[in-house]
Amino acid sequence: MKMTGLFNRLLRYIAQRGLRDAARLIPSESNRLEQPSRAKPAPDGQMRLHLFGANFEHEADAIGFCTQPPGTDLPSPLTVQLDGAFVDHAEVEVVHGAIKQRLDTFLEDEDTDDVLLRLAGDNTLIILTERAFCGMPFSLDDTQDLTYLGDIMVRV
Repeated sequence: MKMTGLFNRLLRYIAQRGLRDAARLIPSESNRLEQPSRAKPAPDGQMRLHLFGANFEHEADAIGFCTQPPGTDLPSPLTVQLDGAFVDHAEVEVVHGAIKQRLDTFLEDEDTDDVLLRLAGDNTLIILTERAFCGMPFSLDDTQDLTYLGDIMVRV
């Protein structure tokens, strides 16, 4: 059992750095910026999506992680863990299980394969549109429960 956990961590490490570029296998410092910043505007007709991988036993657990607790003013666990960003929950999508099918709706096959490789066995994909940050500065990185897979540009 220990060996499986170590192997999964190794796969996640390799996938986070991308297998298409061997230079990305070199360990680096965190991507987190000291000061959050605004992203450059997306080109006309495109939108930037930020992708996170995670493992949740049930879809309801994943959705609960990404949404504000009902009847409260408390932030979602997602917002708490992404402490360098304000998150509009209306711009967050949770995909639990059928990740390939969802990615195929807006990515080419090669790009879908890249994302699946970076997921490294995670069963949940969390997608935040650029609008999720409401134009506010933000900083994204891995958290206790999430692996930041990076951003991608898609046509709108």
